[in-house]
Amino acid sequence: MPVVDKVNMLKIDKDCFVEREWLDDYVRTVRTICQQHHVQVVSVRMCNSRSKGLHFYVEIVPAIDADLANRLQFLLGDDCGRVDFNRARINSGFNEWNKLFERTEARARRIYFDDKHSLRDRMCGNLYRHAEAPAGVN
Repeated sequence: MPVVDKVNMLKIDKDCFVEREWLDDYVRTVRTICQQHHVQVVSVRMCNSRSKGLHFYVEIVPAIDADLANRLQFLLGDDCGRVDFNRARINSGFNEWNKLFERTEARARRIYFDDKHSLRDRMCGNLYRHAEAPAGVN
């Protein structure tokens, strides 16, 4: 079976808009599910999708294999059709398996940041790849 690169960014497509209180609950859910799989959430960013909802970008450490990333995205409520497409892309060895399509003017805003990582970022420079996120997400 072909192997794809490990990732440190989960991408979740939610076809709805919700209030801030619901977003706070969602961030807690993201952190809990990731923690159960021995993954630490560094930050969560959100922006409007191209059509009808929200996209979430969850930066994680350590980097994980694509199968676990797709599984976590499924557990976090990613669009089921997208999960199936991602699984097929992963199984075919396609490194660009995890795409989300944004409006060109879409700007993500951070809705969660783990302060423990800010000191490390200042001391060691940017340790995490942001290449998977669209322009304006970093």
